[in-house]
Amino acid sequence: MIRSCAAFAVAISLMSVTVVARAQQPSEQLDEAARLTFESAREAFVAGEYERALGLFRQAYSLSNRPGLLYNIAQTLDRLRRDAEALQALREYLTAYPEAPNRTEVEARIRVLEQSVQADEQRRVREQREREIAEEQARRDGQPPPPPPDQGIGILHPAIFISVGGVALVGAGLAIWAGLETGSLNDAYEADTNPATVAQSYSDAESMQTLANIFIFTSAGLGVAAVVFAILTDWNAFDGGSSSASAVRPALAVDGNGARLGLEGSF
Repeated sequence: MIRSCAAFAVAISLMSVTVVARAQQPSEQLDEAARLTFESAREAFVAGEYERALGLFRQAYSLSNRPGLLYNIAQTLDRLRRDAEALQALREYLTAYPEAPNRTEVEARIRVLEQSVQADEQRRVREQREREIAEEQARRDGQPPPPPPDQGIGILHPAIFISVGGVALVGAGLAIWAGLETGSLNDAYEADTNPATVAQSYSDAESMQTLANIFIFTSAGLGVAAVVFAILTDWNAFDGGSSSASAVRPALAVDGNGARLGLEGSF
């Protein structure tokens, strides 16, 4: 009877060891998956692929729940200028890891982000109030409501538009010069009665006409590109890309007299 009890106890012990081993195996697999995901996230962060890094850091955190990953998530959100989300992630990091060695640094960053988020909220409220006032005034005057702000796509820096527009203007100036020069050479060719030089006069006029055509078509193409870039330009980029009370954006107006493309702004 004693031997049977001992054998039963050994069997229970072996079963317990087996269950523990099997229970630990998935945890080890999750840790390994989290580690590999973290390495991929770190590589993406170093490469400046912040959106991809953010997704991978969040995936690694969901696999391991290690509080340090919350700091990585906050850093990535900070680089993306998603201040409210970065602020929340830093607060969660300190809550999950109160003894964090970089707590002083994190608390300082939290204060900066709090000021930024507060300023953004105040600006949003002010712009909303200004829009409501403008809409109310438009209704009183019997006018259509003003368009919502920042309707432009805003994916290009103004420097691109300025550069292309400047080159287009230079090309237009060269086209005018080449056209005038072509006229002068044509006059010289028509006035040339010397058989020895008339062929050269014709060749000079034809070459200048070809050059003038090149300048005309090039400047026209650049002009069209400049118009497209004006529509795609983020006109607040010189101010760090943030919206403010002062803003400039392209505007398209269509009425019975045709269509007009220009710039509108508030100051």
